[in-house]
Amino acid sequence: MELSHGVLQQVSDELQAYVYMLVDPETGIPFYVGKGHGLRYSEHLATALQPVNEEEAEERSRKLAAIDRILATGLEPEVWILRYGLKSSEYTAVEAASIDLLMTFPVHPRQEGEAWTPLGRRKQLTNARRENARGHGVTLLTTLIDEYAAPLLTSSTPLLLITLNGWTDLPDGELIAGGRVRNGAGYKPEWLVSSVRRSAYAEIGESVSAWWSVSPKVVEACGIKHVAVLHRGVTRALFKIEPGSWETITTDRTDKNGRPITKSAFWFKTIDSGPLFDEVVGPHGHRIPARAQGAQNAIYYWPRQP
Repeated sequence: MELSHGVLQQVSDELQAYVYMLVDPETGIPFYVGKGHGLRYSEHLATALQPVNEEEAEERSRKLAAIDRILATGLEPEVWILRYGLKSSEYTAVEAASIDLLMTFPVHPRQEGEAWTPLGRRKQLTNARRENARGHGVTLLTTLIDEYAAPLLTSSTPLLLITLNGWTDLPDGELIAGGRVRNGAGYKPEWLVSSVRRSAYAEIGESVSAWWSVSPKVVEACGIKHVAVLHRGVTRALFKIEPGSWETITTDRTDKNGRPITKSAFWFKTIDSGPLFDEVVGPHGHRIPARAQGAQNAIYYWPRQP
């Protein structure tokens, strides 16, 4: 999909003041840390980032020489956004701290086949506190563009839309449909990167397959045969519900009327190509229309009822 000026303007508005890294796509090693506002609309995303006034001519020359070297190989630098939505008084400090870290601790080249993704090394630290990210933490610029390039979902195919939020490890495992075991549930930050997400469809399917307050009979009565995963309001993956795979358990909790709460799970077949995949997910995902204020249920029946 060719990106429109409007999409890039939306990304620019979202970024506001930000700190970014330019990363060599072959080695995974950052070669430049900068700060800026908005985006220029030029041919290459890496060179589109506006330089700030403090950038010296020699520094900019070295940066552009590194970019030219990468472009000569047929690749483009990866643009990693470290923090965005910052105040101008904040982004200089974030830039300085990032430069200090990268000039102090070694970064080894990625190994062949190794994927480096935002927050993909969470276990490297003994703490996982990120209070100041405010939802504007490290991400790839292409991920932000994907989200704004996502067209509205207009499919007329009945779907069960299920929202996955933050990932939770389940070190003891959890039984799901068919006696299978999963080791976590939710949505991993690295799945925001489209190439990583495509290789993780099986794990995403396990994550979305259980356990939900949904009636299999209602799902079937609505003619629903497919489940689409939502994250941040955009479809990320598509699965077909395997016929006869629904399982329901009764929990030890009760609803406001004192009735036991049941949860259901299903097994799935991954749909990663074809007309329905293109219609529901496609290259950027599809954004669902804004829901009513206060709507928090993770389960959403599609098409929306009038």
